[in-house]
Amino acid sequence: MENVVILPESKIRELFSDELDAILQRRIPEIIRQANRKEIMTPADLKDLTGMSYRMQKYHRDAGNLSYSQDGRKVFYQTADIEKFMAERRIESRG
Repeated sequence: MENVVILPESKIRELFSDELDAILQRRIPEIIRQANRKEIMTPADLKDLTGMSYRMQKYHRDAGNLSYSQDGRKVFYQTADIEKFMAERRIESRG
């Protein structure tokens, strides 16, 4: 037979409130980043975000490492592609 614990309503609200606060503190910064991000980035946007020089961007485009679109001489990146590119090169810390 299982034990059943009955908590007062105030304790239940406190537990849910604490858990909800913890979830929101973790998720809100990510939600804000997602809401404010551009879908399309220019080479200047990528340079500002990562510090990757224009020459290095061209190297990765030419090597097939970095997906892009081009209209004449203008180059554009999808933000999702940049995020994937960065995630593939992520090195986890040991500690």
